[in-house]
Amino acid sequence: MASQHANRPNYDVHVHPSMRPALKAYMDTAKTSASIAHPHHGASTSHAQPAPSNPPADMLSGLLLEDAVLHNATKKIHNPYDKMFFLGLLAGIWVGFGGLAAVSAAGGVPEDVRARWVMLPKFLMGSFFAFALHLIIMFGGELFTGNTMILSIGVYNKVVPIRLLLINWILVYVGNWCGCLITAYFFGYLTDLFESESYRSYLISVTLSKLEGHGWGVLFLKAIPANAMVCMAVMLGLASRDSAGKIMALWFPVVMFVLCGFEHSVANMFFTSLGLMYGAPSTIRRQWFNQSAAIPGNLIGGAIVIGLAEHLMNHWRSPIFRTKEGAGTLAAHDVESTRRARDVREVHPADLVARVRAIIHAEHHAHRHAAGPGELKNRGDGSSNKSEEGVCTTGSGTPLPEQVYQGGAQLNLVEGHEEALERRKAMRAQLGMKGFAAWFGHGSRSEEKADPANNV
Repeated sequence: MASQHANRPNYDVHVHPSMRPALKAYMDTAKTSASIAHPHHGASTSHAQPAPSNPPADMLSGLLLEDAVLHNATKKIHNPYDKMFFLGLLAGIWVGFGGLAAVSAAGGVPEDVRARWVMLPKFLMGSFFAFALHLIIMFGGELFTGNTMILSIGVYNKVVPIRLLLINWILVYVGNWCGCLITAYFFGYLTDLFESESYRSYLISVTLSKLEGHGWGVLFLKAIPANAMVCMAVMLGLASRDSAGKIMALWFPVVMFVLCGFEHSVANMFFTSLGLMYGAPSTIRRQWFNQSAAIPGNLIGGAIVIGLAEHLMNHWRSPIFRTKEGAGTLAAHDVESTRRARDVREVHPADLVARVRAIIHAEHHAHRHAAGPGELKNRGDGSSNKSEEGVCTTGSGTPLPEQVYQGGAQLNLVEGHEEALERRKAMRAQLGMKGFAAWFGHGSRSEEKADPANNV
């Protein structure tokens, strides 16, 4: 990396002293933006760039959100195998705690009220079961269904090998099973938590609806939106930058899938196991029948409905026709924010100084333009706006930046001066900028007409 940029010119030589505080503040902001966009990169490899004006500071979107997901994916696959299993076990325990709270809230509603207000126990169950995802995301754990989305996005971006993806899914799935069984047996069954008739009847009814109520095809279809909602909650939780935002973002999608009665494989591990322990008239064979339909449905919901959709939104390549970048593909993302986030990934830190100097140049030009043409031509001290070497200067005599980026081209005003002038002529015709020469400090527009030599 050092050899690649060894021949870059020094951009800091001609910064006017009055502009140095603003430049320092601007650079500090850019470094902060780069650290947000590249949380997994070291300081030596981060490509600094001015902070995107959108999205707001409390939320990520577009490529910045995808970077956070990819950072999460690489962390997951590089965990030791025993830690993968342990984190899956931990997430299963949190799912069990959320399930215990959900059954305690919904099962406490009297049976006659449940019969008349069917939505009430569903809403209570969803509201309290969502706490499981809060514990997993904000404390720690590996949820199989959430990993179907995160690691799939890593595969689409070619940062996660298929082999490590499968190993993670298997170990985390087994860990989730163990965690759910531990919580159901030790904290739900041995404690006689649901021995009263109201709780027992509700738990058994939930278990039978999952194990005996539907065929394989219905279970499969109901599993797709279940994990789509859970993965949407995970994505929104990663996008939120503060704890209050994470809590709200994680809560709503989980309540949605529970209210609709969709099938979530990890949630079913806990509820069906606890229901069988309390005497639900079903079998372990039916439990695995439920899992055989819920797992592929959850995989489609996480890896395709959410994971592939997120990837296509940020990396769309239309084979039909070309449009403006992002048009029609970033429904939930700001196009300019996504474009700037891509620049953060690709531009070298040295280029940032050139862009900052272009801003400084524009500010100097605005100041000279406001002072009037007479002062632009001669400031009264015998000096003009051209140095002896022919390098353009500001009104105070400070040389302008060696490189100014305009329209994607580099204009070198010191080395290769004649070539730069020719490029400017072509760019002026292409961009249709009438005052292009004046913008670079060659005098006012009236001077351009009077002196054709300066009209470049």
